[in-house]
Order: sequence, then C-alpha cells, then structure tokens
Amino acid sequence: MKKATKRVATAVVGTGLVFGAIGVSAASDTVTVEPGDTYWGLAQNYDNVSTNDLTEENDYDPQALPVGAEIVIPMDEDEDNDVVTHVVQPGNTLSEIAAVYDGVTVNDLENLNPDVDPESLTVGSEIVVVDYEDSDADSDEYVYHTVQPGNTFSEIASVYDGVTVNDLLEANPNVDPYAMTIGSDVAIPVR
Repeated sequence: MKKATKRVATAVVGTGLVFGAIGVSAASDTVTVEPGDTYWGLAQNYDNVSTNDLTEENDYDPQALPVGAEIVIPMDEDEDNDVVTHVVQPGNTLSEIAAVYDGVTVNDLENLNPDVDPESLTVGSEIVVVDYEDSDADSDEYVYHTVQPGNTFSEIASVYDGVTVNDLLEANPNVDPYAMTIGSDVAIPVR
C-alpha cells in the first residue's frame, strides 16, 4: 500500500493511493503512520527534514508512533508543488503505474524519469508521474484519475499536491464519493 501524502497550504492545523498530529506550518506534507514507521524512517523520505523537525512539529511519542496517525512533515515554502510522484511498491511496473493515472503512458513515465531503469524499479523510490511545470495547462483544466478498487476522494486528493477533497467534490458534482465505479474517471483540477 502506498503511503498517502498531501500538501497542506498556509497556516492550517494539519490532520493525512493505491499500490501522512497536529501542527501549524506555512507549507507541509502529512504522512499516515503505517506499522513499523519511525520519525527517522519518515525523515529519510524528505530532503532537509530531520527527526528533530518531526518531533517538534508533532505531539506523538517518537518511540511509539500510533498506526494511522497523521504526521506533519514541515516543508520549505519554495518546495516544488508542480510534480506528482508515485512511490514504487513491490512488483510495480511502469505499465501498472501508468494505468493508475489516466492520460499517463509508459512513454510519459520514461521521459519524465530518464535515470530510472524500467526493468529494475527500486522499491520505495519515487517515479515522477506528472510534471505540471512542463505543461501548458490553464487553471481551468483538469487531469483525470482512473478509480481503482478501494479508492476514496481522500486517497485520490492525497496523490495530487494541493488538491483537497472539496476540490474534487466541486470538480465532480455528478460523482457520488461513496459509490465510485472502478474504472471511472475523476476530474482533478490542475493548479
């Protein structure tokens, strides 16, 4: 199961795809704690984030992080929000990853990740799926996410930086978030 991460913008109290406590920060990610997670292990997934940063930002005992808790990961304000990434899980292939993201092809993934060997994906590494910085998208445009088994609006929003459940509800007024059809498309507003 992929660790869900999402961007939390401005001074808001922070609270967490197929295949991340309370804190206030100008920009941050949240990570949902999974069995065996530690502050050290979580910090290793981010540049310029230390275990001390996580301890200061969150009110959890570092020796016993509760599974399912939302851990706030403080981020620099100038952090790049224009890329969507997928964390490689055991058995993932570029074809499987592309299938999760509507409109993304294996060729797109290969072009966005020239240093990645498609025959030997490293579990835990990040694959760039969409690079909005390189697109000519207007703020009124959408990308589409193909619903996978078990997807919820919360999980889908967590995959796309800066997208909230409310954004998805507004962009998909005819979609019942409690009864999504596997294989259907959900509009994701491009920011």
